Amino acid sequence: MKSLRTILFCIICCNYSLQAQPAGIRIEGTNIVLTLNQELPRDIQLEILSQFGMQKLSLDSLWQFGAIGKWGSEGWKVQKSNKGNISIYKPVNALSGKMIKGAGSYLPNEMRNLLDQQTQTTFGVNNFRKQNISSLPNGKTRFFFEGMQEAGNVHLSGTFNAWSTLATPMVRVDSGWIADVRLKAGKHCYKYIIDGHWVHDLNNKVREDDGHHGSNSIYFVYNHVFTLKGHEQARNVILSGSFVNWDEKTLRMNKVKDGWALPVYLKEGTHAYKFIVDGNWINDPANQFKVNDGKGNVNSLLNLGDTLTFSLKGFTNSKQVFLAGTFNNWDGNSLAMQKNASGWSLPITLAPGNYQYKFVVDGRWMRDPANPHTADSDGVTNSLLAYMPTHTFVLKDPQKKYKEVKVTGNFNGWTGYSMKETSTGWSIDVYLPTGKCLYKFIVNGDWIVDPQNPQWEENEFNNGNSVVWIGQHQ
Repeated sequence: MKSLRTILFCIICCNYSLQAQPAGIRIEGTNIVLTLNQELPRDIQLEILSQFGMQKLSLDSLWQFGAIGKWGSEGWKVQKSNKGNISIYKPVNALSGKMIKGAGSYLPNEMRNLLDQQTQTTFGVNNFRKQNISSLPNGKTRFFFEGMQEAGNVHLSGTFNAWSTLATPMVRVDSGWIADVRLKAGKHCYKYIIDGHWVHDLNNKVREDDGHHGSNSIYFVYNHVFTLKGHEQARNVILSGSFVNWDEKTLRMNKVKDGWALPVYLKEGTHAYKFIVDGNWINDPANQFKVNDGKGNVNSLLNLGDTLTFSLKGFTNSKQVFLAGTFNNWDGNSLAMQKNASGWSLPITLAPGNYQYKFVVDGRWMRDPANPHTADSDGVTNSLLAYMPTHTFVLKDPQKKYKEVKVTGNFNGWTGYSMKETSTGWSIDVYLPTGKCLYKFIVNGDWIVDPQNPQWEENEFNNGNSVVWIGQHQ
């Protein structure tokens, strides 16, 4: 007869969204990892293997003996757990040859574009029924999973460890399980793996669809605290700003000893905001930086992250110069540049990424004459800036045969980014997201695969795309 604790364990498990091990293809550290689960249909297992030419691998030998035959001599290794999971992996930089179109199509939602899940979120706050995640004095974050002492093992998996099934085992304590991890400021998706079953955090109200009829729990590591001194007699104070589309209800601030406060995560960049004190909108009296929104309103301005200075040489006789780009929705009247002895300049805070921009000189829009890199967008050519790039594309042209070279791919909507001519060819620094990126060069108007890259896959035009794998950003 089962013990009361065992019965309780089973009941609690049933209340979670239990899921089998996510199968698919992901980057973990410097390795490309193909993960299979015994519960998957054989045809799907074979399809995942076929992405890297292993469609003839014997599944029976793989599951029974962990044998991968000739693929072992090509650098592939096997990692097998006792919960019906098996992974085949090798270094990303050791990949070569043709890959089948759609590689990664079985990659679960939470394993795609790991960096995007952390950086595309502009803003976030936590909301727990019962606080079970906390910051430690040593800078790490402690995850606590309450109960489940009957479990054989519990692991923590998320975007912070590339959704690894084994990298972060939790330690059993008297009231549950704990794991301490070091997290960067930002959004982190996570789940717990209890004896091979994936569950979300019932104490965490912040979730998102995982693409498999379940949910990922979301935890934000804060990087800023909004504070408003005084107003102790106010009934409520709301924070509103560009990062929440000027929502007037959601972000209620907490009353503290000398006023009001609200810790949040904010993506690096420039943010406009105000406080709403008992229905009255006010600017932050402690912040000297203000911005006109072009509609007659003046808002407080917060800059987070590293500052980059845009410069335009000359045009000293011009009356007014503005900066506009994808970073401010091409608003040509909000970012006024300051005049100096050699021209115009403006410091601006940006998050890592690729940005298009132009200068607006006395009402006339123009590209940056000092920047050789441009981007094609809906028939318009803009200047291109890669801030904190993660990859350099290089095309050799030692005999100077090419007049114009661009790079295009799934990272820029298959539009062209112009490359700069060097002594040996052409190059450009670009910010690429984590995962698999497809690309081609446009040479003198002709689309070609990268002749120096052996990794490629077929496309719908039967002329192939080059492939580059980007590991998780530090």
